[in-house]
Amino acid sequence: MISSDTLLYAWLDIRLYTWLDVEEVLLRIQEKSDLPNWLVSVQAYWDSLRVEIRPGTQAEAKSWLKNVYDTRFRIDEEDNRVDGIIILESLPDKQQILPVIFEETNEDYRVPRLTPSLARPGIIVPNRQDYSSELPPSFDKDFPPIVAFHSFKGGVGRTTNTIAFAQSLIDANYRVLLVDGDLEAPGISWLLEQRLPSPPVSFADLIALVHGDPDPKATDSIQLVADRVQNALIDNIYFLPAFRSTKRFTSLEIKPEHLIQGAKNPYILTQILADLGKALKVDVVLVDLRAGLSELSTGLILDPRVYRVFVTTLSGQSIAGTKQLLELVREKAPSQRDTDPLPTIIISQVPDELKESELLKDENEILDNLIIDTSEPPSDRNIQNTEENILDSSISFLEQVLRHLKLTTQFSDRLLVLPRTWEEVNTRLHRSGIVNDLRPLLNALPIQQSQTQVSQEHITSSEDNTPTLKTQREKLRDITKKLIYAETAEGDDFLTTIPLRHLASDHRNQVPITVVIGAKGSGKTYTFLQIIRQETWQRFVEKALGYPIQTDALICPVLSSKNLESGAVKLVENMQATTARSLGFTSPISIQRIRDNIESQLNILNLESEWREYWLDVIAWGVGFQPEQQGAGRALTEHLLKIQKRLLVVIDGLEDQFQEFADHPTQQIALRALLQGVPEWLGQQPGRPLGILIFVRRDIVLSAVRQNAAQMMARYEPYALKWNKEEALRLVAWVTMRSGISLDTVIEKLHEMKEDDLTQILVPLWGKKLGVDTSKEAASARFVIAALSDYRGQIQSRDLMRLLYLSAEASVDNHDDRWLNRILIPKGIRGALPECSKEKITEIEQENTALKTVFTKLRDLFEEERKIPFTRQQLRLEVEEMKILEENGVVIREKDDYYMPEIFRLGLGFSLTAAGRPSVMSLARRAAKQGS
Repeated sequence: MISSDTLLYAWLDIRLYTWLDVEEVLLRIQEKSDLPNWLVSVQAYWDSLRVEIRPGTQAEAKSWLKNVYDTRFRIDEEDNRVDGIIILESLPDKQQILPVIFEETNEDYRVPRLTPSLARPGIIVPNRQDYSSELPPSFDKDFPPIVAFHSFKGGVGRTTNTIAFAQSLIDANYRVLLVDGDLEAPGISWLLEQRLPSPPVSFADLIALVHGDPDPKATDSIQLVADRVQNALIDNIYFLPAFRSTKRFTSLEIKPEHLIQGAKNPYILTQILADLGKALKVDVVLVDLRAGLSELSTGLILDPRVYRVFVTTLSGQSIAGTKQLLELVREKAPSQRDTDPLPTIIISQVPDELKESELLKDENEILDNLIIDTSEPPSDRNIQNTEENILDSSISFLEQVLRHLKLTTQFSDRLLVLPRTWEEVNTRLHRSGIVNDLRPLLNALPIQQSQTQVSQEHITSSEDNTPTLKTQREKLRDITKKLIYAETAEGDDFLTTIPLRHLASDHRNQVPITVVIGAKGSGKTYTFLQIIRQETWQRFVEKALGYPIQTDALICPVLSSKNLESGAVKLVENMQATTARSLGFTSPISIQRIRDNIESQLNILNLESEWREYWLDVIAWGVGFQPEQQGAGRALTEHLLKIQKRLLVVIDGLEDQFQEFADHPTQQIALRALLQGVPEWLGQQPGRPLGILIFVRRDIVLSAVRQNAAQMMARYEPYALKWNKEEALRLVAWVTMRSGISLDTVIEKLHEMKEDDLTQILVPLWGKKLGVDTSKEAASARFVIAALSDYRGQIQSRDLMRLLYLSAEASVDNHDDRWLNRILIPKGIRGALPECSKEKITEIEQENTALKTVFTKLRDLFEEERKIPFTRQQLRLEVEEMKILEENGVVIREKDDYYMPEIFRLGLGFSLTAAGRPSVMSLARRAAKQGS
């Protein structure tokens, strides 16, 4: 007979409104292991309660239910189709009932499947089964550990701690698969939207693929995702975002719980992540889960093999919720084997003033709130600690957790709102100290230190061959003169800038289909020449990243700038012919003939679809496939698949081909078809045998793509040729070292160096200051960057090369003993700025017609009117004209006054007023402050 204590427990705070409440009563009795022996199983439905019993025990069953539900259980004398009824909460005269049906059986007791789920069990049975036999097998050593970050509440820093721990791992030379498992509010996916605007595959894709795979192990699906995610490697982290587009996160058709319910292996979610990590050869799989008690997360937090990290703050609600999470783990998925890790607690956002005082003083009280005082552990479960000393079984599971590993991460208001770029997030996390706070967690993982990379030796030259100062200045002058305009073909070395590293890293496993956008003077043609010089995509990627890859593709230029010098023209022709021969073709159409053909089609083709087909044919003809034949472009992809070859075509010089793009509708249609239609078509081809790289100016994109231009540019933003302060200094250091000037590093290390390090190694080039080291002059590196930057922080590589050339030219014959410790003299640097500014304005006017109109108006002002600071009224400019100047970084506003950077001021003939003359550096700081 059921005890009165159990009856009281079962009825505590329950009102029988629905069948769910009836079931809840029985579930509570089951938890107390007080179900009778004659009971085989109970299944509750919305229309009945079905009770399986042993033959001849119906009277005993009715008596038992009478004892459980008291007066609510009755025998319905009028309805012989049921064996009893349970009266539910009802309105007067409208009685609601749940019928009870007994079914006698001699079958064995049913054993429900153990699943990592919060869902109510479909069947209630006596607690006779041993769930430990159903636990998933431990992973072999060749599988990476799965680390899942979770929190009861949102906003406690879970995602921030996840990313910070990823940084701790890569700082220690581990390779990571980072999965955004928050399928309702995908924080990591939003963060990566700018760096990885078009992810090749997502977590939602993985779930859907495995769900529909007839193979229980989903081997092919996992291999497909592993193949695609190869192109989402950033800083030794493979990223698997929640969705391929953040606009789709509201439509998740196949959810993790669907995968768990339909799979033979209920722990399949952990298994496929481990399999994916193994296929990618990563050291750790790191997952950021959805906050709260959600089925989106339970597949991992209820798997005892997973390294579960629970993040909480010191707030009462967060602490109470974390306690509830730990209770859930203790009940459904405790660590029972030596190989099962205990959970980790991270107390996040702890203010510095509390870390050494109140936190330590009140720590016992905080821990007491987390620990559940359980005098007896869960029945039939021998809970063990993973530390050397096995705790006594009378100690609660949660107490073991808290003694195992508890970390605190400090609070920083800079982490409340993370930047939009991945690189800035990394910098901010390291500066906050949170990355260091999480390093102890590395010791809890069963991972071995990756092989130490072979250090690169410094390249030194014999003292006898040390060049003279004049020789170094001459060499720097000669090299930078050639680099001002990149239309030469000299040199096969190139600086791996951040955009080029992004381009290489994101396309390690497939040929790129990408538009590379850059302003005039940003290095488009130079990059075009350096890429085709590598002959194959594999060689370019390996040179850019420094390690080998498997994917390869032949490179072929099909359109280039008209302004190339003879050596560069020869390079393009040779590469076109070489690639054609490698593909078995003999007669590629020359680039000049392609230009002529395009020109002739401007009077014939009027539709975007027609131009797309024509561009595809041009690509085929340019590599020698079916010259002059229509439909050659479509046939080329099929031919490449047949011969199992991959091809990357490269296009440059669109501004030469379409000189009237701003006003000519047909030219805009042709450009739009190339920039949008061709990439979209190529991206849909099975096997992706044909890729394309299109180098184009930003103003051409804006003119040709009238709708969704911003969306298109955002998609290709990681590969845009832009130069920030750090990249500009890196370029200066690279050119300096190519000139034979020794700096305190090697070229291969430049991409790892930050702004402060680059500034320090450039001291031999231009000194610490634009004067002697003890002077009050501006710091050389900061001055150069500020003087050449607009008020959006943008700087062009051509401006840098021009300044270095002019400065070196002025320094060659210098005989001032004060500057024997540097290559460039201060007078040469300052004297180079006016010509740099004039050339800059000339080039911008060729590209930006709106700015050209305003610049012409400014030049027509009287000399006495061209003073800085100025007001809009003083310059007689319209509001829209001033807006154009601001949007292009030509002016910055402070109250009613406007200022202009040196790179525009000098060329436009503006002078500074005597009153409050702001320095180059102070103006740069004002611009940076307004832009932050």
